[in-house]
Amino acid sequence: MRRNIPQLPTPEMFDKGEKTTRVDGKGLWRSWKRNFKTKLLALFDLIDNSLDAAIQGQIGSGDHDSFVGRVHVYPDVYEVLDGPANASATTTGLCIINNCAKEIRPLEKVLEVYTSSKVHSGAGDIGENGVGLKQGCATLSDLSFVLVKNGSDANIELGICAESLQREEGCYLPAFKFSNKKGLGQEPLKEQMIDLFCQPKHADVARCIAQYGAASSGSDPNLLIGVERLCRHFDHICCNFFNNKRAFLVILDKVHHGQSEDYVQNACDAQQKITVHHLMKELGNEIPRTYLHIPNSFDFTIGDKKANFTYWPARLVELTAFTVNVNAKIPWQQKFDQTNNHPESYELRVFIGFDVMRITEPKAGKEGSLYVYSRQSGRLISHHPDARTLLSLSAGGTMFCQGLTVIIDDIGGNLPLNPTKQEVAFGEESHGAIHQENLMAWVGSVVHFFYQFHLRTFHDKKTVLTRKIANFGDVLLQKHRQLKILDNSHLTTYDLSFKSIGKSIRVDKSSAREIVGADTLYRLSAEKSRTTSAPNSGVNGRKRKATKNDDTQPSNPPKIPRRRQPIAYHEAEPASDGANEEANGNDSDSSTTQFKAEDGEVEDGEVQDGEVEKDAPTYSSASPNFRKICGELTERIITQRAQIKSLKDELAEEKDLRQGMEQQIRALQRRINTLES
Repeated sequence: MRRNIPQLPTPEMFDKGEKTTRVDGKGLWRSWKRNFKTKLLALFDLIDNSLDAAIQGQIGSGDHDSFVGRVHVYPDVYEVLDGPANASATTTGLCIINNCAKEIRPLEKVLEVYTSSKVHSGAGDIGENGVGLKQGCATLSDLSFVLVKNGSDANIELGICAESLQREEGCYLPAFKFSNKKGLGQEPLKEQMIDLFCQPKHADVARCIAQYGAASSGSDPNLLIGVERLCRHFDHICCNFFNNKRAFLVILDKVHHGQSEDYVQNACDAQQKITVHHLMKELGNEIPRTYLHIPNSFDFTIGDKKANFTYWPARLVELTAFTVNVNAKIPWQQKFDQTNNHPESYELRVFIGFDVMRITEPKAGKEGSLYVYSRQSGRLISHHPDARTLLSLSAGGTMFCQGLTVIIDDIGGNLPLNPTKQEVAFGEESHGAIHQENLMAWVGSVVHFFYQFHLRTFHDKKTVLTRKIANFGDVLLQKHRQLKILDNSHLTTYDLSFKSIGKSIRVDKSSAREIVGADTLYRLSAEKSRTTSAPNSGVNGRKRKATKNDDTQPSNPPKIPRRRQPIAYHEAEPASDGANEEANGNDSDSSTTQFKAEDGEVEDGEVQDGEVEKDAPTYSSASPNFRKICGELTERIITQRAQIKSLKDELAEEKDLRQGMEQQIRALQRRINTLES
């Protein structure tokens, strides 16, 4: 019996409401409010939208060569004239405005729910039309307005994101078109808006605008005042924002403060002002670290202060650039190449250095940290305070510490991101696990080489390396150099080839060649070697010759037992760390545990960790169980002694850090004395 083939869904079926699911507007709004860990991250998502739109023209070519990207963040202030000379100002929220080199999508499409799938999160995507706008507004405020100027004053739009407009029957984010063109025969914008919002079908929107008109906590909702405030914002983007043809403004009204209503009911206006200014201050502190590739000519202003994007070049010692090729589909073991060059792979930039501010801050972690940046703006996606295990590096003791900082720069947008850009979403890819393993393996290889290269410069002494890095604190305090952003810097790099060792990728150090960069400002230099001269047996500068009858040279000198030279652990770590390094495939010359003897380090007759006395019993004739117990005890003693040595090293590092901080305090005191004089 022949069965009928079911009909596939057609566009007409979706238009009629078939094959669709109703969206609960209230539930969707609550979901938007929970998508960000902090309000600052929600604000960053709105900033991303502005930067994506403005930076396109800044780095573009052709007609946009003279375009200057601008993003301004400032308080939304309502001023009321109480008289000819008196005026009161109330901070009601926060404004974010940016210009655009390209045409902006119609606001009706921008605010439409689920029209941006975020399938492709590459470098060229404009986040302005994504779900981040709705999520960010919902997280920060119950009422937000979106104002757009798209080409001319005659083409302006107003959109509203309000929790009060949402219903269980659906999500409602309305958008309206107006004209702000001045001249004879042109209806004023204020009258256009009042005529529209006084219509019964827009009564719910009118209540939102009236609520915006109640600027202070004791005021009643006022539609006229709300319309007047919106008209002032439209006049600003049409006439006062550097004559840009296209501008995008987001107004966040009554920014959420995180306090209970009982706490702020008597000081709501003051609390809102504190909340806005605190959020702007926090944004100003985090913005330089959050973006890598904002050009110096870009106008990013928070309040009345212009942001500076040279955060990492100003604080990283031996800032070095590496380039690795990462295959997103095939495990690196199957396609390993010494030159790390594959047709299917993409290039990934890695910046590595030692953070001098972290190493001199007592409460800051000194472990190797990983920062992942993506997109053309270089947005910070994720941060791992201790990434040593993630990068297959030894995580024991103080190896790969000293403020080691690793920056992954995915400027090509090859890493999959989640919609809120708070983490890398490898799970979106069919070969996501392989992609992640390949990425960390290649990045870990250059991190391992970088750290070992500079550690060997100081004869594998971590305490010396720590002290050398901390000494740059005085230099950073002066801030007298003109710094460049990472994308424009000529940094130190290396010509490298790679080799496979066990489960890890390592650099072939025999073929590594350093290429010093002019913009690597803070460089580590090796200490001068200390040489000790042997006692001079000569008299008046001449060597004394021995004669046959010289009593001081006996013909048959007695045999003296030769004292065994002690062996000193040099920067030793617990035995388990060395085992981990060996298990991970690290080569022996870069093992965590180093066994080196240096003159003057050990006193005669002192027995160091791992030594065996000459006359110590070997237990060769003892029973197997007895030998096993003795071996275990010996290994335990060696491990404990290595741990004691590691603790002593950490104590020495803390002393060095204290000295570095004291130097910074003295430098600050000198600056204070200079300014006072």
